[in-house]
Amino acid sequence: MKKIISRSNSTRVFGKEYALSYDYFYQDKDYEKECDFIESIFKKFSGNVKTILDLGSGTGGHALILAKRGYYVMGVDRSKEMLEIAKSKAKKENLSIEFIHGNITDIDLHQKFDAIISMFAVISYQTTNSALAGGCKVASKHLVSDGLFLFDCWNGSAVLTEKPTVRVKKVELKDNKKIIRFTDPILNTMNHTVETRFKIWKIENDHLIDETNESHFMRFFFPQEIRYFLEIAGFSEVEFCPFLELEKTLTEHDWNMAVIARR
Repeated sequence: MKKIISRSNSTRVFGKEYALSYDYFYQDKDYEKECDFIESIFKKFSGNVKTILDLGSGTGGHALILAKRGYYVMGVDRSKEMLEIAKSKAKKENLSIEFIHGNITDIDLHQKFDAIISMFAVISYQTTNSALAGGCKVASKHLVSDGLFLFDCWNGSAVLTEKPTVRVKKVELKDNKKIIRFTDPILNTMNHTVETRFKIWKIENDHLIDETNESHFMRFFFPQEIRYFLEIAGFSEVEFCPFLELEKTLTEHDWNMAVIARR
């Protein structure tokens, strides 16, 4: 490969280059199945969800599908680049979704919703107790009475049992282009965090033309601490299950756990 034409190192999560590559890396993610799972939770625990707030909506993967299914959806994200992509998608599909730039730990929309979702480990990006508490309070404040808060996050028992590993993902694009993402995780058992170092290569005609580096700090949680933060924020009922498996019991082998809380 020839020398790199450009290189960027970002201390900000989901910067421009990472955001532009995001949907390529997760093009095999089954958002439809995940929205089926979300709706199954609505049906089991509420049955009357019409309005949804998506905290950490990203590029709109869940919001767009749920809007198509007839829900009123509003999305919030701290990445302006991700929001621009989401807005473009919604406009292209003629969907009326309001995407708002903001931090899920302290935003106040002066509006209440039947349900709040925070998908794809957004809660695991809340690495401090104050951030987690803030996110739970924001959810509680924006829910109607008996409203549902649904999110998925990393299950600490599974993280410590199975340990994060180095991974490489390659995506072939058109015109002899491809992007490669290298994932290098660093586990900190005392802080309950994993520093996930991403390196993204953009390659054209077998030449490396761009390299982007980002570090994402992720926190893993245990059910009892999650329950505590939710109860302090005003939630009365909290349930856990493996992500996408509503009727199964959570175990130490389930890396992604789903959390269902009722206001």
